[in-house]
Amino acid sequence: MRLRMRLIAAAVAASAALGPPGCATVTRVIAPKAVCENPLVIPSADFETVWRETVAVLDEYFDIREENRLARTIVTDPVIGATLLEPWRGDSVGLDDRLESTLQTIRRFARVQVTPVPGRGFAVKLEVLKELEDLARPDRQTAGRAVFNNDSPVNRTREIVGPVPIPLQWIPRGRDTKLEQVILNRIRDALFL
Repeated sequence: MRLRMRLIAAAVAASAALGPPGCATVTRVIAPKAVCENPLVIPSADFETVWRETVAVLDEYFDIREENRLARTIVTDPVIGATLLEPWRGDSVGLDDRLESTLQTIRRFARVQVTPVPGRGFAVKLEVLKELEDLARPDRQTAGRAVFNNDSPVNRTREIVGPVPIPLQWIPRGRDTKLEQVILNRIRDALFL
């Protein structure tokens, strides 16, 4: 009886994990989303629609620092990467990026350039840059000291409510192409391409 109940529970769990039955599930597993070219060419003559949808999708992942319609650029504020304990945030794509953001302080920011393509619409060029925090020593290090630390006075600071000062030393880690592909796919889906 117990074995039968376990098998039924396993079947229900597998059914819930795989989603609804049918060809759509099989197609999604076998044929993943196509890779978007960067820059993504959008066949639309309406700059305003392309701009608004690009800003709306970027705003889901980052806080917008600057929008310049004349230069056709969007720049975002840096965001600290999502960890394993923050599954609702989508800025760390994949388990390896989430693990890296859990063990290291990683931040990302984006730059977007929307340029007209003669006769074809607009090209959305997206760059998501990743940086690693560079500290002289681990922050709030307590382990590894065999003697009492007399170097610094007792820390009597209170918790600061408000903006946290951002360290000035960050090591560039290059582009985050996985997050770029997720954002470009979202822009393509938002514009029904």
